[in-house]
Order: sequence, then structure tokens, then C-alpha cells
Amino acid sequence: SLRELDVYYTYSTRNKSNNTMDHLDAGYVGLERALMVNAKTLDRLTKEHLEAKKKMDDKSVEADKKTFLKAQIPKMEAEIKEVKEKLASILESEELDPRGEYYLLAEKLVK
Repeated sequence: SLRELDVYYTYSTRNKSNNTMDHLDAGYVGLERALMVNAKTLDRLTKEHLEAKKKMDDKSVEADKKTFLKAQIPKMEAEIKEVKEKLASILESEELDPRGEYYLLAEKLVK
């Protein structure tokens, strides 16, 4: 339906805009960049997952949106699991600075 397409478009557009890197991220390369990208992705996904679950419990949210979210939540959970596994593997590397901003964020998110 048109409403579902609108919801999907909003969801996919918002995700794409959150994935863009700003000029401050340009200095990261190699493992540091992989850590940054995956940490930012996991942070965004966990926030969106929490928001989606809240909307499922909210009685004011339309049934169409809840149907869409019911289908998306398992996909989000699968993606969160996958990114957590990637991050856990990256964090095992001895090449990373454990005091770095994204290292600390990743460590917090993986737990």
C-alpha cells in the first residue's frame, strides 16, 4: 500500500543519511575505520530498535506502521547480532588504542 511505501521510504532514507561520514571521520583508515563504521552502525541500530519497540507498545501508532515494524524488528535484531560479532572480532585486535572514542563506544555496545 502507499502508506507502507511511505513508511519504508522514510525508514530507508533515514538509515542512509545516518550512514554518511562527516569530515571529522576522514582520518580513520584500516582497522580504526572498520571499528568506527561498525560502532556507529551498531549505535544507530540499537537506538532504532529501541524506538521501534516503543512504537509497537504505543497505542497511538497506526496498525499499518505496527505491521511494518513487526516485520522490521527481527531484521534489525539480526543485523545488530551480526554487527556485534564483527565489533567483538575487531576489538580483539592489539593494534587498536583502547582509549579511542570508537573503541570505548564499541566496547560499551558489545556488552
